[in-house]
Order: sequence, then C-alpha cells, then structure tokens
Amino acid sequence: MCYSRFKATLLPFLFLLLYVTSCSEHDEYEKITQDFVASSLTDAINADSIQGHVEWLQGMGTRYALADNRRDIAIKIRDKFISLGYANTRLDSFMLSISGNGLTFNGWQYNIIATLEGALHPDSVCIVGAHYDDTSEPVNRYTNAPGANDNASGVAATIEIARVMKKNHFLPNNTIKFIAFGAEETGLNGSSDYASKAFQAGEKIKIMLNNDMIAYETGNDFSDWDVNIIDYQNSHDTRLLAENMSRRYTSLSYVNDNTYSHYSDSYPFSIYGYKALFFISHDSDNNYHTINDKAIYCNFDYCSHVTEISCAMLVFQSWWPYLQY
Repeated sequence: MCYSRFKATLLPFLFLLLYVTSCSEHDEYEKITQDFVASSLTDAINADSIQGHVEWLQGMGTRYALADNRRDIAIKIRDKFISLGYANTRLDSFMLSISGNGLTFNGWQYNIIATLEGALHPDSVCIVGAHYDDTSEPVNRYTNAPGANDNASGVAATIEIARVMKKNHFLPNNTIKFIAFGAEETGLNGSSDYASKAFQAGEKIKIMLNNDMIAYETGNDFSDWDVNIIDYQNSHDTRLLAENMSRRYTSLSYVNDNTYSHYSDSYPFSIYGYKALFFISHDSDNNYHTINDKAIYCNFDYCSHVTEISCAMLVFQSWWPYLQY
C-alpha cells in the first residue's frame, strides 16, 4: 500500500483515539492527529494538477479586468469550484468606476467565493485567496493577457487546496472561504470591496492568506528555493506560524521582505485590522505583465510547495479533528 493510501486508512482510527482517551492523552493525540492531517493534505497537493489549473486559466486568452469577457471568466472559475463539490460557490458583484490616464470604465466586476463551512464556529472565517485578473504591456491587453504566474498561479493554489480538502473530506472547525478576487490590477478593487463589506458586517476573519505570483523559480537545486512571506503590523505572529509550516511540510526556505506589502490583495484586509499574509516568489519574474507570462516559464514543483504552506496554515487555524464521510 502506498504511503498516502495508508494515511487515508489510518485517519479514522486516529480520530477514534481522540475520543476514547483521557484528557491529557487526548491533548497529545490531538496534536499528533493535527500534524497527521496537515501532512496528509499537503502530501496530496499535486504539481501537475496546479499546472493544469494554470494552463486552463491561461487558455482563456485575456483576463484583463476591463475586457468584455470578465463575467464569462468569473463564471468559469465559479463553475470550477462547483465541479469540485462546492455547490454554494457564488459571484459577489461590485461596481467599478475608473477615470484617468486616458481610460474610462464603469461596470460590474466579480469576486468568486467558495465556502467550506465550519463545524463548530461557522461565523469565524479563514480566507485563502488570489486575484484572477491580469494585464500585459505593450500589446492589447483586452485580447492577450495570459498571466500564468501573475496570477493564475495563485488562483491555481486556491483551487488546489479546495480540491484536496473536499476530496479528503476535511471538515474544519472554522469556516474556510476560497476567494478569487477581481480587478486587482486596477487598484486592489476586488479585495478592497470584500474587506470593506466584511468589516461593515462585523465578519470575524481569523486569517487571510494571499498567494500572488508563486510559480517563478529558475534554480535547479530545490535546496536553494525560497519564498517571500510578507506580513503586516498585526500579523508578525502569523508569519512565524507560516515559517514553521514551511519547515515542517515543505523543503522551502523563506525570507521576509515587505517591500511590496501594499501591492496585493492582502493589504486591504490588513487596513481593516485583519491578520493577513502575502506569499510571493522571491525571484523576480522577467515576464511580469507581458505576453510571455506563460506556464512554460513556471516552476510547478516550486508552486506546489508554496501552496502546501497555505494548506497547512488552514489546517492549524481552522482545526477540528473530524473528517466528514
């Protein structure tokens, strides 16, 4: 029997032990089981699957936020989550008005939200997300913006975690929301809209994990691979947990360079006081915002490791020792 199948067989037995032991033993078994579940789920993250998600998004031609196909793109991503078993996936629309630099736009944009509801505290929310729009220069971005690394890679990570959790029947304590944000390239509009609505509604967001440009790594030696984990004033402790997850479940090293902390979808959440982290490749991508930002230049083994950090973080932040069968 392969190791992953052995893990899946052993999981129900471990959960049974949690409920038949004494309190002190229970705590110890819970720690063991928590680590076992995180290991099982991160082991299930698949580089080929992530590559398939990226190529699928790249194949849509353009994902420029102001292009006429923006709603079609959102519906396709919504339907992808539905196909994985998230029947509650919905579009969250918001109006975007832009005027300046020779550009005028007034129309609807869309966030896509898939939800895995928590068993004990469904009103407490953990978010993993990424923006799905892209731009390219100097070509016509309305027709050609492939955006493989920026940011099909982050959306693919979000989809892959959702796939693995659903396939393995993971039922969290807190609710997990998988969000693909619209109109990031035009000013973090999708994440700003969501964070604002959440704050006004009093939504209890425990953590927000943002993956943006996580598939660019040119090194051949995986021992030299590292990821930049960006944090904010209120999330230093959360970054330390992410570093721990990287050590325990991946072969990645990590750095903490906050130079670009204001330039992706984690930032609006931090403004409203939510703990947020931003994962990004440490290497600079020469194909950034060009028509050469394609899957052939991505490193999907590296991307899968970055994805594993977010997956493990969600297990530890939304823990409940139960798998839904």
